[in-house]
This record gives sequence, C-alpha cells and structure tokens, in this order.
Amino acid sequence: MLDLIGLPYELGAHPNSGKTDCINLVYEVRSRLGLSCPPLQADWYTASRITVLRALLTWGGEVDSSLYDGDVALASQSDWAFGVVWQTGILQISELSKAVAWFPLASKPSRCRFFRGKSN
Repeated sequence: MLDLIGLPYELGAHPNSGKTDCINLVYEVRSRLGLSCPPLQADWYTASRITVLRALLTWGGEVDSSLYDGDVALASQSDWAFGVVWQTGILQISELSKAVAWFPLASKPSRCRFFRGKSN
C-alpha cells in the first residue's frame, strides 16, 4: 500500500493511472487485501451523504471499535470522503496536499464513521 501514498487526486481516476480518487483508493486497497467491495455506484460522486450511508449499511454494518485493515471510512471533510483503514491508520485523500496520505487512527476526524462488509 505504500506505493499508493502520495498519488495525486483526480476525480474518477484509478490508482493504475498514477492518480486516484477516494472511492477508487478504497476499492484498490480492499482488492489488494482480498476483500469484497460494496457494489460501485457511479452516483456516489454526486449523491448525498445519507444515500451513501444507506448503501454502505446495505453492504455491511457500522463498527465503532476494533477496526481492521480494509474497513471503509466515511469522513466529513469539506463535504465527505471515503478512506480505508490500514496499519492502524486511515488511507485517504488529504485535503491539504490533494494526494493520498496515511493518518493515524488517533487523529481521525470526530465525524468519521466506519463500515465492515457482512462477508468480511
């Protein structure tokens, strides 16, 4: 996953292109970990936070503690953004650098929710 850190943000980009967005970052990490992903919905890019939350709750359950690599994070930033738990931290797009960064779980935003797939 270290190769993902520093990838620049570009809406709709997949990490294989040398750039990524938050949704494709989560899918790439979960794929590398051998975990299933929620069905990708193109409207997530424009959907409300509530719509995305409903989709995540259909796919899995919300978790508050005992976070594992691959758990999906939904964080409030200027709007909302996906991230993924990895190595006791969260991989997500940094608002400051506009690139993938790793943040320790201890520094997670207070308005961050975590989800784990039912089959994981």
